[in-house]
Amino acid sequence: MHLPLLLALLATSALAAEVTIDITNPVECTRKTQAGDSITVNYRGTLPNGEEFDSSYKREPFQFTLGKGQVIQGYA
Repeated sequence: MHLPLLLALLATSALAAEVTIDITNPVECTRKTQAGDSITVNYRGTLPNGEEFDSSYKREPFQFTLGKGQVIQGYA
């Protein structure tokens, strides 16, 4: 494994341990999501000091399929 990839994985793992989720638009659904569902979300990533490092609000919403390993653990 290359060192940059290893460092990126370690950083992602460390950051994922401190992920919090704020629900800004709660929606009541008659069916809960399940593996194989395609969902579309907006997100905003901030550092502990409040500095924004990424946001889908500046681009298109983020779309992925649940249960396919397309996002970091804890995201969905």
